[in-house]
Amino acid sequence: MKNWKLSAKLSVLVVLSVVGFVISIAFGLMELRSSLLEDRKLKTKHVVEVARGIVAGFHASQVEGRLTPEEAQKAAIGAVRALRYGEGEYFFINDMNSTSVMHPIKPELEGKDLSGLADPDGKKLFAEFTRVVRDHGAGFVDYKWPKPGKADPVMKISYVEGFKPWG
Repeated sequence: MKNWKLSAKLSVLVVLSVVGFVISIAFGLMELRSSLLEDRKLKTKHVVEVARGIVAGFHASQVEGRLTPEEAQKAAIGAVRALRYGEGEYFFINDMNSTSVMHPIKPELEGKDLSGLADPDGKKLFAEFTRVVRDHGAGFVDYKWPKPGKADPVMKISYVEGFKPWG
């Protein structure tokens, strides 16, 4: 560096400073994304637990003899069908055989085996939801899903939780 002109040395310092600044911003953005994702997961888990609590309340009415099993399940499904959270997010219910029990925006799926339904990467969604519940009782599943108005599928994350009394 002894033979370099002052302007060349300054140019190198400026370039190194800019690269360092860009790297610092990139790490900051990655940390922000991670924080936002964790916040989203926590909120999603919470609203699913609220919905599960509603289902458990109807089950308690069944156990107490105030509702028949059919009445309790029908009332629980109706209550969950009406729930929404976030910007158009909704709940759906499937059984441990990946059969759709309730889907609020696609009722034609109800009663259908969804074990073969896959995202663009080939992940079998309902089979994965069922596996997570069977292996862990609850958990997160990430996948790609088409979104109206978007050309490419978007990343989604679902929190799944089992309800053993009704499978």
